[in-house]
Formats: sequence, structure tokens, C-alpha cells
Amino acid sequence: MLNRNVLVIGENQQSDDLNTELKRYNWHCLFVNENLHGIELVNELDIKVAIINFSITEQSKTFKLIDKLKSYFKRLSWIALITDYDVKNTKLAPLFTSYFIDFFHFPINYQQLANFLGHAHGMAKINTTKAGKTKYQTEGALIGKSKVIQALKEEIEKVSRVNSSLLLTGATGVGKDLCSAIIHQKSNRADGPFISINCGALPEHLIHSELFGHEKGAFTGAINKYIGHIEQANNGTLLLDEIGDLPLNLQVNLLHFLEDHTIERLGSCHKIKVDCRIIAATHVDLESAVEEGRFREDLFHRLNIINIQLPALRSYKEDIELLAKAFLGKEERNLILTDETLETMLIYEWPGNVRELKNRLQRAVVMADSPKLNITDLGLNSQKIKAEALNMNSHKRQMDTEVLLSAIKHNNHNITAAARELNVSRTTFYRLVKKCNIKL
Repeated sequence: MLNRNVLVIGENQQSDDLNTELKRYNWHCLFVNENLHGIELVNELDIKVAIINFSITEQSKTFKLIDKLKSYFKRLSWIALITDYDVKNTKLAPLFTSYFIDFFHFPINYQQLANFLGHAHGMAKINTTKAGKTKYQTEGALIGKSKVIQALKEEIEKVSRVNSSLLLTGATGVGKDLCSAIIHQKSNRADGPFISINCGALPEHLIHSELFGHEKGAFTGAINKYIGHIEQANNGTLLLDEIGDLPLNLQVNLLHFLEDHTIERLGSCHKIKVDCRIIAATHVDLESAVEEGRFREDLFHRLNIINIQLPALRSYKEDIELLAKAFLGKEERNLILTDETLETMLIYEWPGNVRELKNRLQRAVVMADSPKLNITDLGLNSQKIKAEALNMNSHKRQMDTEVLLSAIKHNNHNITAAARELNVSRTTFYRLVKKCNIKL
């Protein structure tokens, strides 16, 4: 059997064991340190799966490093090797599902790891083949029949008809990049390029060059002319993902481009006219960032001509079954969700949103021993989720009770006045009173 390649980020005392053991299962490890020297071989070696050593003391650094690599290699599947804590017993568990398809604790069962690598590698090859058939797979990609998704589709239709700057806001994993691609595809720029850059994934010293480009010899190591992302997007659309992480000193350069639509490559004094639509996306509250001095107010107003707030998955749980079937329908295996699995999925809050749903289903495809996916295949604990849901409902009922009692007391038991204070109708007020078992 020919060797398959796996990327390994970070070397430690277990690296030699990892290399030796995986060789027995025909895996060749490409070791790359945190400076990413040699990372250009990922495409050359057609690597589909990556392993990273994860420690609780370096968690923030690790997640930022993966974000950076995802901006370059979007189709890499990630596996974590953990040395010093139990993921399931920490608040990091939901975040893990947004980044990794699985994780292993030391000491590692290398046969299990090799088998999992094989499954993940095979599924990645299938997905890569499918993804290569079209430039953008956006047609019908915004799945859902709920009122929330229908309203979002209507907003997308409206903003696709204009060329104004657009700001997409929402939590991590809600689909800001997908919505941006859909907007581009529906616009009059659809025949032009759709260029995306993650402003938070690149080192600060590279962002200016990546955005605006550079001339040959502009700085040490600039051996060739480089066309920046803004210029690449000419006659098309540029997505500035995680715009809230753009350093202040570069925000002014972007503001100048939005004002006159011209750029200067680093090392040049020649202005270049660029015609592209700007879509900015962020999970950061930019208004708060402006107040705190982390984001320029003038740039915020330039970007915020049109704003779409993308909904969290928990606000349209009725679409979860549709989404799951759509994701599973892309797989070669004929897989279905059991009733108990779907029931638990509808209770779960999905802090990682659609990205987490997709990642958990990808994990299930690899881990499932049966065509019927159970909740364990998704890496979820049914009893824990149901218990947390009961606690949340109990807490919410307690808060509702306190609010209602306060309004009643404040208005001297005048129900009409109390309802008016809470901005609800008398009928709704009485229904809430009954639900909270309040005796008037």
C-alpha cells in the first residue's frame, strides 16, 4: 500500500513515537512547527488530514493557529492529541466540535488513530471530488423552511441587487462565508471573482501585503510581485472575514480604499483603480469595539451601510432535521438519524451553530458502526443535554415569575398597567401568569 500523508503541527517528546507508529500503518508524517516552515508542502503532498498537539495551557494559541491554517487550507480535517485534561468535563467541549472531527488522549491507541485517519482521509477525498465540480456550491445551500430562514433568504435577495458595502454579523459558525458567496452568486458580479480573506488569521506583518499586494523587492523576501486580495477581487466581490480583528493601523488603509476605490501596492507609488463590492463579516460587536477604541468609527459607518444579523441555529431548530439530512445526503453511505438522536439534537443548544452541526455529523459518518446514527456517534451525551435543558427551563420560569411579580407589585395589581409595562397584551399576560402558577 502506498504511503498516505498526514500533517502534524507541533513537535514534542511523543513525536518520534507518533512517526514510528503511524509508519507501521503506511502513514507519512509531515512535521511542521508553529512557525509553519514547510507548510507549502500540504498542497504538493495532497494532504487531507492534520494532527495537532493540544494543551490546556496553549488553547488560545492553538485555536488561532488552526484559524490561520484554515484560511489557506479550507478542506483539511483536524484531529487533536490531548495530553493534560478531559475535554468532556470542560466548557471547551462545544468549541472542540467546531475545530476537530475527533480527539485522542495520551497514551494513544495507534491502531485506532490509524483507522480513524483512514476513514477521515477517505471521506475528505470524496468531499474534495464533489466540491471540485462547481466553483461555488451555493445553489440551494441555504437550507430551511422556518420563518427565520425564509426572512434571511428575502434579505439576501434584496442586498444582492445593490453594490453597497455590506456588514454580516453573527456568532461563530452561523454561515457568514456561505451567505457572502450566495450574495455574490445572485449579484450582477456573479461572473467576476469571489475572493475571501480572514483578517484574524494572518500575522499582522503580512496583512497589508495580503490585502494590497506588493512589488518585487518591496521588502526582504519579496522575490516576486504579488497581487493582493483587493486587486484580485476586481469586478467581483471581496469578503473581509473577521473584520473586527483587523489592526487599527490597517483600518485607515481600508477606509481610504472604500472612499476612492484605489490601492497602492507595497513598494509602489502608482494608484490602481479597483472595482469590487466589499462584504465584511464579524462575530465581534463592532459598536462596542468603536466605543472601546479598537475599531475606527468612520470605517464602521462605511461598512455598515447595510447590515444583516445572521441567526443562531437555536433560533430555527425546526430546520435541524432538514439540515442534517442535507449534510448526510452528500455522503456515499445511506445514513439516517434515530428518533432519539433527532430528539436530543432538537433539545441541544448548538453553541457552535451550523458549523458544529456539520462537524458533528462528519464525525458521526466516520465513527458510526451502523447506518442508523445514534447520539454517541455525534459525540453528545443525551442525559446531560436533557438535564441541562430542564435546568434552563426551570431557570427561565423562575426569571419570568420574578419579572411578572415585580410588574404586578409595581402597578398595584393593575393587570392592564402591568401588561403595558412589559409590552404584552392582557391575554398574553394572563397566559404567562397561569404558566408560572402565580395567584392573583
